[in-house]
Amino acid sequence: MTTEALSLIFSEIIPASNGEEALELYHQHGDFDIIVTDINMPKMDGMELIRHIRENDKSFPISITTAYTEIEFLQEAIDMNVNGYILKPVNLKKLITTIYQAVEARMLRKELEELNSVLISQLKEKTFELNSILNSQDNLVVVSNGDKVHTVNNNFLEFVNKRNIDEFNNDIKQICHLFIKEEGYYYVDNFNNLCCLSDAQSFQNKDILVKIRNSHNTFNIFKLNMTTYEFNGTHYVLTLTDITKLKKQADLLEYQATHDVLTKLANRQKFNKELQSEIQRSIRYENNFIIAMFDIDHFKKVNDTYGHDVGDEVLTNLAKTIQNVLRDTDTIARWGGEEFMILLSETNMENGLKTIEKIRKLIESSTFSSKLKNPITCSFGITSYLKNDNIDIILKRIDIALYKAKENGRNKIEQA
Repeated sequence: MTTEALSLIFSEIIPASNGEEALELYHQHGDFDIIVTDINMPKMDGMELIRHIRENDKSFPISITTAYTEIEFLQEAIDMNVNGYILKPVNLKKLITTIYQAVEARMLRKELEELNSVLISQLKEKTFELNSILNSQDNLVVVSNGDKVHTVNNNFLEFVNKRNIDEFNNDIKQICHLFIKEEGYYYVDNFNNLCCLSDAQSFQNKDILVKIRNSHNTFNIFKLNMTTYEFNGTHYVLTLTDITKLKKQADLLEYQATHDVLTKLANRQKFNKELQSEIQRSIRYENNFIIAMFDIDHFKKVNDTYGHDVGDEVLTNLAKTIQNVLRDTDTIARWGGEEFMILLSETNMENGLKTIEKIRKLIESSTFSSKLKNPITCSFGITSYLKNDNIDIILKRIDIALYKAKENGRNKIEQA
């Protein structure tokens, strides 16, 4: 299909089914203008074909088509002076543009053969930085020598709303100045610190996420990859892959997996994780914390008398009421049904009892649904972390305390 399409534009197209056949045709013909090769091929792959051709002609125009998107592959292609880089599925418009650009460079080199080596070197550098390589990327691609950005693709300029590199360098100067400082995202304030990442082992072993403000004054989230090459000094190739939608989906899935659908509180799984983390902090820093378990008294009567929609309203409004009086460092979770858990971090029993009593009175005096005729009350069990406690021991102890509160008349706090 590609051959047929190109035949309408170019005078002669000769296809080959593998690298060996292509290399043989290259030597037999002797006067091709450009080779367009895939990477994965039988007998001889595209990279081996390119290496053979480069042994014969260092500057022969070659474009590649591939499904690979790794930055390491871009580096290998750049090292072998590949003139064009087209991702599959092949966009014919981009492919034709790449061929024109690559062939044009070859024609220029033929005209400049009699010039001195300095001019030839400059031509190689320009060929080396052909925009077709960068503009074939859906990602944002930036090349910098550390002092300033000197090559970008069109996607990057569109994202930052700049007409050209000079305008970017004048207004922003360094790409890291676009990064937003926010928890969970990588941030540096100068390019030298960013350059250190290229050699850092931690950078190689995990995803580096950056948050960048776009031209619409909103934010996009990118996965940052960086590598280097040597050409009259060290240059840095930064690839920014937009994962905004994926990140939002991942965050939503994580939220749904760790939160109760009705009350929006943490669920049992998330609470156990928070509890285990608090145990570890308590062991490390020798501080205390409080766990309270409570449920709504006679909640079955609420559902039976007023219906489950009113019961759901009570649960939702009760959760909001308690959440508003807790600290940011505290956790409240729906344990199941009408049962809830509260974790008070870095709190002793005296202060914990005061807080839980405040919550008990607040529940007793609040109206959680206009349809209820009687106030809602809750029974509480409370315990503090003890040395050598684990989650099972804590939950068993607090369950006994809650049962005791119910046995003693409800709307009470019992300590264990």
